[in-house]
Amino acid sequence: MSDFNIENELKKLPTSPGVYLMHKSDGEVIYVGKAKNLKNRVKQYFSDSYQKTSKIEQMVANIDYFEYIVVDNELESLILESNFIKEYRPRYNTLLKDDKNYPYIKITTDEKFPRVFMVHRKGKDKATYFGPYMSGGIVKEALTYIKQNYKLRLCKLDLNNEKKTNYKTCLYYHLKMCNAPCVNRDEELYMKDVNEVKDFLSGNTKYIIKELEDKMLAFSNENKFEEAAECRDKIRTINEITEKQKIDSKEEFDKDIIGMYREKDIAMIQIFEVRDGNIIDRNTNIVNIDERDSDSEVITSFLKQYYNETFFLPKEIWIPLDIEEKELFDEWLSRDKKKCKLVSPKRGSKDKLVKLASLNAKIQYDQKVSKYVREEKELAIAYDDLKKMTGLDEIRRLESYDISNTSGVLSVASMVVWEGNGFKKNDYRKFRLKTVTGPDDYASLAEVITRRIERYIKDDSKFNNLPSIFLIDGGLGQVSVVEEVLKKYQIDIPAIGMVKDDSHRTRGLVYNGIEIDLHEYKELFKLITKIQDETHRFAIEYHRSIRSKEMLSCEKEKKQKKSKLEK
Repeated sequence: MSDFNIENELKKLPTSPGVYLMHKSDGEVIYVGKAKNLKNRVKQYFSDSYQKTSKIEQMVANIDYFEYIVVDNELESLILESNFIKEYRPRYNTLLKDDKNYPYIKITTDEKFPRVFMVHRKGKDKATYFGPYMSGGIVKEALTYIKQNYKLRLCKLDLNNEKKTNYKTCLYYHLKMCNAPCVNRDEELYMKDVNEVKDFLSGNTKYIIKELEDKMLAFSNENKFEEAAECRDKIRTINEITEKQKIDSKEEFDKDIIGMYREKDIAMIQIFEVRDGNIIDRNTNIVNIDERDSDSEVITSFLKQYYNETFFLPKEIWIPLDIEEKELFDEWLSRDKKKCKLVSPKRGSKDKLVKLASLNAKIQYDQKVSKYVREEKELAIAYDDLKKMTGLDEIRRLESYDISNTSGVLSVASMVVWEGNGFKKNDYRKFRLKTVTGPDDYASLAEVITRRIERYIKDDSKFNNLPSIFLIDGGLGQVSVVEEVLKKYQIDIPAIGMVKDDSHRTRGLVYNGIEIDLHEYKELFKLITKIQDETHRFAIEYHRSIRSKEMLSCEKEKKQKKSKLEK
């Protein structure tokens, strides 16, 4: 924002509480913060007398302009700050390392006969979500138990329409994996199972076991030994899931126990989620920090991000030290009329459990960070090599494209995204070719890149981030086609071809009409190979799914024709 005069704008700042956003010249949000007094807080960044960390000094050097939002109170500023950090992921804020969407367990309570399954994003709907879970293992274990013991439906049929009743029992019913609510329509009995599943996922299992024990005894007295055995197996499974995670704690109310271990610019934070005296999940989080950040600042930043949209909040969150604005956090955490407070134990069994969590954080640090540091160094080398090749100052996002077809039939394309330090699967996109017939990779690429750019120009939310580089599966011809499309729309982004050898393995890159042998660039070679393989896999997977649907459709048409002829 070239007409933004920082000195003049600092004078206009109000003394109200609010949130401020620091921007680079290209509009990128590089820092988000909150303040009781916006004027005093923001002015500090530009004051020579204010002692800054090295990270803040770098941030200030990159500020082109800032903006701010005034709110009524500190609680509103805390909520708004947390939301902005989640949305913009500013590079100079203390951030959770992983930018992936952790899994949730979703119960479609907006449907008449709800389904239960895993999702990687909490939707804006009326469904019930449990999570997020940092461990995929606990999600699979819970879903396996639910699937085996509650026989909730697995299909996607619309059962809200009461007039439509011409359903037939499917294979899942005959395999005793579903109670066929599409036919039986016993909503009360079905919802009893759904509510029991909710209690199970919330860690409330005592009454479930008691009911099962009563049923088992009744079935046994009636000589219904098969039904009694089913109840016994359910009890055994619940006990196996809960007992192996039992923690020595007299208080059986819900709580999260947080421990931390840090070295240099990395902190490892361990969370024990304790429900009804049982650890139902153990989450480990790597956090990028500044070495001069205090322990309080690290824990505060973590709490804002981790609990910003958590579905379930416990009664207490135990943390390893006191933090500023504890009362404000207690108010923020006490959402939906449920009280939740921060506790920093100083002695006794509570203190021992927090120290146990911190010990686990150190163990996880020793196990994971050496690998993480190595991978970060390797990726930094790969990025540096790519920057030297292209002349780019920064690389944040790579988009990779591949075409897949069978002799030119059912042509599809894949778009895979690598952002920061990993694949961003929520940004993957699939294309079904519309204008190309036959095996024409050049025309196919032209169509796909054109559609992608036009969706960006139309401000389509699914395509609103342009990459630093377009990676194309192919050589000079494919790259030339993509460059023509980019030139047409006046978009100055490099297009690079990913070339394979005769064994269909990554060999080199094509840029500016020259092939670069990647074997001389070990880390870049590993990165490009990983991206190219993932792009190819995603394209093939989509092509197979389309081909399978086409084959089923053809088979269905044959049967219909045969049926008409027989009539």
